[in-house]
Amino acid sequence: MSGVVGGVVWLRAAVRAARVAWFLAWFAVRLVQANLMVAREIVTPGMGLQPAVVRVPLRARTDTEVALLTLFVTLTPGTLTLAVRRDPRVMWVHGMYAADPTAFRHTVADLEGRLLAAVRPVAGVGRPGDEGGR
Repeated sequence: MSGVVGGVVWLRAAVRAARVAWFLAWFAVRLVQANLMVAREIVTPGMGLQPAVVRVPLRARTDTEVALLTLFVTLTPGTLTLAVRRDPRVMWVHGMYAADPTAFRHTVADLEGRLLAAVRPVAGVGRPGDEGGR
C-alpha cells in the first residue's frame, strides 16, 4: 500500500512540476512580446500608448496566489499592480496599452487562470478508490 501512496505523491509532484514549467514557458513568451511592445514604443513614441487603471476581480483564494499574480503582472513590461483588496478580492492594474479595459481585464484574468492552474494542487490523481487506473 505504501508503494501506491508513494507513487501517487510522486505523480502529483510530477504533474505539478510540468504545469509550473508549462506556465513559465508560456509567461516567457508573453514577457518577450511585452518587451517588444515597449521597445517599439520607445522607438516610435506615442504611437500606441493608451494608459489606464483597470479593476480586475480575482479568483485567487490565498495570499500566496495573490502575491504570485501581482508579481507576474508587475514583471510584465507595461503593467503594474497598484493595489489589492482582500474583501472582495480585487486588484487594480495600470496598463500602458489598455485602450479597451474589458480586453485588458481578460488578459490579466487569462494570466491568473494559467497561474492558478499551475500552482494549485493536482486534483483527481490518487483519490481514494483510484488505484492508479487499475
